[in-house]
Amino acid sequence: MSSGSVRKFSMCLAWCGLGLTIVTATTPAAATTADPITGYIYDNILYQQTSNSAPTTPEGYFFDMGFYFTNPGDYTTGTVSYPGPGSPQTLPALSGSTTQYDSQSSLYSSRSALHAAYPFGHYKITASGGSSGTGKANINYTHNYFTKAIPYLTNFSSLNGLNPTQNFTVDFNSFTPNSHVSQGFTFLTIYNASTDMAVFSDEFLNPTSMDALILADTLLPDTTYDYELDFSDRLNGFDSKNGTFTLQGFDRRTDGSFTTGAATPLPSTWILMLSGFAGLVFVGFRGTRKNAAAIAAA
Repeated sequence: MSSGSVRKFSMCLAWCGLGLTIVTATTPAAATTADPITGYIYDNILYQQTSNSAPTTPEGYFFDMGFYFTNPGDYTTGTVSYPGPGSPQTLPALSGSTTQYDSQSSLYSSRSALHAAYPFGHYKITASGGSSGTGKANINYTHNYFTKAIPYLTNFSSLNGLNPTQNFTVDFNSFTPNSHVSQGFTFLTIYNASTDMAVFSDEFLNPTSMDALILADTLLPDTTYDYELDFSDRLNGFDSKNGTFTLQGFDRRTDGSFTTGAATPLPSTWILMLSGFAGLVFVGFRGTRKNAAAIAAA
């Protein structure tokens, strides 16, 4: 299933800009590159949903590290140094992106195993190559700030067999962001299970949101889809030494699957079809009478 990295970061500056401006207004000026990076780390807890009830036990834990920027070609490579045993680590270009470099860990079975590999401490992200020289972002990772709520679809059972030719509202629970973070967002993304391509996304929703509308014909009939529902707590920061933004994310994510039903015409479509069929019968009847009259006259 897709990691969802692109949807996590693609609009962050647009949403976080005000908060970051407030932070940077009181920080000392620093020399910046032409295209400052935003360095990030994400701690993730993954759940799997199989019923209308919220899952209780995590399926696993994983970690994300990387950076993004504005102009393609400004940076062409990246690395991250951190207190874990795998440091330093190369940050490859994210698949399908020219402005984001990201490394996602494998899935760990326990939080202790994850933190043995990615412990608290200083994370130094470096972007280089390209036309903007070198960009750096330092993150001091000291705590985990997760919401207590576990995301889940409250009408999960209604997804299997849903009619894709009609609008469908996905219902889910809301959450209260951790009191220590800057902001929280809800993300819902649906992927075609065969192609792993995103076919629907509702992003950066207010954490009080409890539904998302899938318009008719967004999904295909008789097709299996995977979904991700993500409650994301965000801690925004600014590295005044390097003049770059930073972001720490603490995500609870629930995945699931469903299969759509066969396409069923709307009632209005049935009426049109039936009226059309009746018209054909009437035309056929009139033609039969006319032919019979012609034969009699002969």
